[in-house]
Amino acid sequence: MRTRNILFGILVSTAIVGLSAALYHLYHKYDEKSRQVESLQTQVKDLERQEKQSAVMQSVNAQMEEIALQERRISDEQREAAERQTVVAERMRQHAEQERQNALEAEHRAVQASQTAESQRRIAEDQRAAAEHSKRVADTLSYLTLSRQIGNYAITQYHDGNIVLANLLAYAAYQYTKRYGGDIYTPSVYQALVMTSQSKHQWTRHQGTVTDIAFFKKGPYNLASTSTYGELLAHRFDSKQQLLTDTLYANKSFDFRDLFIDHPSGTLFAVSRTGHLLIRKDGRTTIRTVEGIGRLMGIEPVGGQFIVIGEEGLTQLTPHSWHPDKTRRLSHKIMAISLFDGRPLLFDDHRQMLRLNSIDDIPVQRVPVSGQVTAFASSKNTHVKTYGMADGTIWMEDAQGKMQKLLGHRSRVSRIKINGARIYSASYDGTVNLWMSNKEKIEPMSIIRTNGWLRCFTFDEKKHNLWCGDQKGTLTEAFISVPLMTSKLQKQLKRNLTHDEWSYYIGRNIPYETFTK
Repeated sequence: MRTRNILFGILVSTAIVGLSAALYHLYHKYDEKSRQVESLQTQVKDLERQEKQSAVMQSVNAQMEEIALQERRISDEQREAAERQTVVAERMRQHAEQERQNALEAEHRAVQASQTAESQRRIAEDQRAAAEHSKRVADTLSYLTLSRQIGNYAITQYHDGNIVLANLLAYAAYQYTKRYGGDIYTPSVYQALVMTSQSKHQWTRHQGTVTDIAFFKKGPYNLASTSTYGELLAHRFDSKQQLLTDTLYANKSFDFRDLFIDHPSGTLFAVSRTGHLLIRKDGRTTIRTVEGIGRLMGIEPVGGQFIVIGEEGLTQLTPHSWHPDKTRRLSHKIMAISLFDGRPLLFDDHRQMLRLNSIDDIPVQRVPVSGQVTAFASSKNTHVKTYGMADGTIWMEDAQGKMQKLLGHRSRVSRIKINGARIYSASYDGTVNLWMSNKEKIEPMSIIRTNGWLRCFTFDEKKHNLWCGDQKGTLTEAFISVPLMTSKLQKQLKRNLTHDEWSYYIGRNIPYETFTK
């Protein structure tokens, strides 16, 4: 019975467990279906909401489509209007292009007309300028010819003693030459200035022939001079421009031929033909004897040394003491001494020229002209070389080596100097001539005339004046500076030309003018 109960209990328990599991399974199924129902309901609600939104969107889309249709119609209308405007604009552009082309053609025609007018104007201007130039050239040539003619009148009147009239005419010749760009060194004009400015001054200071002149750069004296009577004189100008002279040395047994002033040391050298060398420094005079080279001719600085030049050789002096140190004999007799490129150039009696680089270095060249050279000068600027001859001839060699014979002196040429295009020459005929080397035809202009042989001449430091010495012991100073001449000449003018004088000498067709204040 008990067992039955136990079994019944077991069966009941088993049934209860099975029922519980079945109930749990049914609950789980129910819960799952409930969640599916809720999910479906949610989906239904979402679908309903989406359907409503879709209906709204369809309504909006319909409205947007209507708006788009309206905008398209408007766009089409605007496009059609734009096309019509484009057609109008194209017509206007074509019209404007035609107008532009017409304007360009008109402008081109105007430019052509302007160019034609400008060309005609230029032609007319050129013709006018050419006519004016021709007139100026003609006037210039006419006035320059007139200035030369007036210069000749001035020279004639000066020789006739009509000094006042000569001064006026010389100044008029200068004014017209300067005004019309002529050459002041035209012979008639320049010589008229030389004469009328009374630029020449003379002083007889030496007893013998003046052989050399040299200028001081400092000290109480302006210049020194030597003579064949053994005179060494120093000269200075006082406040009234009077020439005062002091004798530094005098010994008639000497025959001075060359004078040299060493400016750095203030030493003065005078070479005597008798074989003596005078040295003066700080007021003291020393005499040195130089033998073995023949009669002395000159002294020159060469490479820091002083060399005494004789007719037969050379002697080098010791520095400071000035004693003869080294001697060299030469093969031929030296006839003339000059300078070339800062070095002594010696001319002998066998048509040779010796370049004195040092007492041991003396290259020899053949003189390029026939005859005896007695003077020489050259120019570093123009490369012109000049050879003065014993017969009075001057040979001029230009930069290309072409030789030209200059005739103007009647006897031995004693000295030549070159200043630019101007060549100055002195001669035993007593004249100093000026030659213009840049002229096609080179003719002499006499600027100084004396009654004695001219053995030497030189320029002052500024090259305003020329100084020369002659056989009679006379020193002559003359202006060579045109500004100084004209300044002095202007101060000498006492009156103006009368109208009759103007008509006769200048011309009735030339406007009258005055030359004095």
